[in-house]
Amino acid sequence: MQINLDDSKISSFLSFMGYSSLFPPQQLAIDSGLLGGSNILVTTPTASGKTLISILAAIKSLEQNKKVVYLTPLRSLAYEKSMDFSNIDKSKIFSRKIKIKISTGDFNTSNTELGNSDIVILTNEKLDSILRQGVSWLSNVGLFISDEIHLIGDLDRGPVLEMVLTKIKKFYPTSQFLGLSATVTNSFEISDWLGCKLIESSWRPTRLLEGVYSDGVIHYNDDSKIKVSESGKDTSSMTVDLVLDSIKDNGQDLVFVETRKRSISLAKTSSEIIHKNLSLEEKKTALKYSKLLLENNDDTDLTKTLSSLISLGVGFHHAGLSLPSREVVEKAFKSGAIKALFATPTLAAGVNLPARRVIITNVSRYDFRYGANIPISVLEYKQLCGRAGRPQYDTYGESIILSDSRTYYEDIYDHYVLGAPEPLNSNLGNDVAIKIHLLGTISSFNGMDIDDIYDLFSKTFYSFQNKGNNSSSLYNKIDTSLDYFMDEGLVKLENNKYSVTSFGKLVSGLYLNPETAVAFKKIIKSIKHRSLKTNNVFGFLHIITTSPDFYPKFSFRKQDIEEFSIIFYNNYDEFFFDVDVMDCSRSLWTLYEWINESTEKRIHEKMGIDPGDVHRIVEVSKWLVTSIFEIAKLLGRNDLLPVIFSLENRIKHGVKAELVPLVQIKDIGRARARSLHSAGIRVPSDLLLVSESILSAIPKIGPKLAKKLKKTYNG
Repeated sequence: MQINLDDSKISSFLSFMGYSSLFPPQQLAIDSGLLGGSNILVTTPTASGKTLISILAAIKSLEQNKKVVYLTPLRSLAYEKSMDFSNIDKSKIFSRKIKIKISTGDFNTSNTELGNSDIVILTNEKLDSILRQGVSWLSNVGLFISDEIHLIGDLDRGPVLEMVLTKIKKFYPTSQFLGLSATVTNSFEISDWLGCKLIESSWRPTRLLEGVYSDGVIHYNDDSKIKVSESGKDTSSMTVDLVLDSIKDNGQDLVFVETRKRSISLAKTSSEIIHKNLSLEEKKTALKYSKLLLENNDDTDLTKTLSSLISLGVGFHHAGLSLPSREVVEKAFKSGAIKALFATPTLAAGVNLPARRVIITNVSRYDFRYGANIPISVLEYKQLCGRAGRPQYDTYGESIILSDSRTYYEDIYDHYVLGAPEPLNSNLGNDVAIKIHLLGTISSFNGMDIDDIYDLFSKTFYSFQNKGNNSSSLYNKIDTSLDYFMDEGLVKLENNKYSVTSFGKLVSGLYLNPETAVAFKKIIKSIKHRSLKTNNVFGFLHIITTSPDFYPKFSFRKQDIEEFSIIFYNNYDEFFFDVDVMDCSRSLWTLYEWINESTEKRIHEKMGIDPGDVHRIVEVSKWLVTSIFEIAKLLGRNDLLPVIFSLENRIKHGVKAELVPLVQIKDIGRARARSLHSAGIRVPSDLLLVSESILSAIPKIGPKLAKKLKKTYNG
């Protein structure tokens, strides 16, 4: 659509970005009052221009000297969005610098420095944490943008998003609200709840063909059929055939598989034949990214396997990869060096990696809640489809489901290709979500009476969907949670007003599940002074890894029990109460190995835990051990603080207790600390006793760092 706007800053920005026309959804948003402050919900397919819509709304808010808050469900998307919004400053349409700040972690900090920024990019959880802190700069937000609103139906992340949107609606009604979502069946219901105008469109920049592959034929939803050369009837052969069919026509393929193991297996199976079809230039580019992966990365067999496959023009992507590995894979795929990327479905909700052809090898996924494979939803299937079509290269995209001998392709076609996504439903009604968000709500205010609490929760999507049918059920859950809070010392009732105790305030600020915090409190109070060993490492690791907030939880494999049992019984006296071997987990063992300086490679080889999972175990454990420290401090258990402080640093840096003093030094991590310790330097003050030349000769230190250390510790 031709641009026709009587708005100098908007027109200048579009000109700077090289736009000569707008996509239909973008024009619809403008026609519906986007630039005039209207609240709007945009539900359109991937790559239909939602990011530009949000940037244009942001420009209008910045014009009024108001801040912009952009919410994303995933940390991995935050940096990508900051790059998009940085174009506002680059365009020079404002005389001042437009400052952007990303904040996605550290739940226990208020981050008041965000108030100095113009555009703040946050995860939903981070904004929820900030709302609990009651920071003043939120009152100057002119625009809240919420991306991926359809995740309100997600069992785990949905309640956080729902409560954040509820609070924005109630406490910041004069701020403009812009919601962005994939197309969902009941988007009208969500827009009605939010009080937004609905912009709903199926338009995409590239045409999407959906189909099912069976017996060598792709059956498309435009009634066409295409024959594909077959090399076999099994799923692996069928997948390779579809990939090869696509890349021969200069396409790229994104293959969604059900497990990590399967992603690697299929990548290996297809690598040789794909490499044969690469040009000489493509082989050189692939080799470049293969080498890049090995630089400054872990040296696990997983990384070496991935590097080898990238050199052949193939890759895999799953949550077990380290962050640096994932970044290289994504860059290689975007550059075209990787022709076929085999990924678990988590990628579909992550970074923007479009492909000519999306292949879905299996429509079933293992669900740990049911303990069995269950079919994916139509909504999830449509999300996977959304990655098909590269706007800069293709005029169309293809999404193809494999149908094997166990299923009729007609059944898959009717259910997924022709099916409508399931309506989104609130998941706020579960007891844990109620507890977490009720405590957070009470913590945000000096006092709330029961009517105030009921009023806020009556504005949730859960309440909106149930329209009073289940309001009594919701209020009963609130009442039950309030009784629990009172019993456990989280909340007090004075003059008919509920307010948090110092314990409740701490728990809310730490963003803990109240049940986790109560368990920590009881254990800390039960620890007798005489029972405290020099470290009690196993006791604290057990508390952390069995708490409701801990993840990922890996159970033992058969081959683990014998070796772990030896470690378990050697450290049994460190537990705070009687524990059985099977009360522990592979996650606890991983954490134990990590704080005893095992490398990611050793952990991977020994316990089968991927680097990405090690990272998540460490990150979550850092948060939980910090929480234990703060609760112990609140309870006046100063006798425990040195022990917990030491463990906190051991988890953070992955070191034995003897290195804790050294990792307090800036720029000194586990490897450098071990080198210093081996050279006889045990504590920071020992740096005064050695010359700069001797210090620089220590492995991993060098002249530059030695000079810096001597300058710091010589005063």
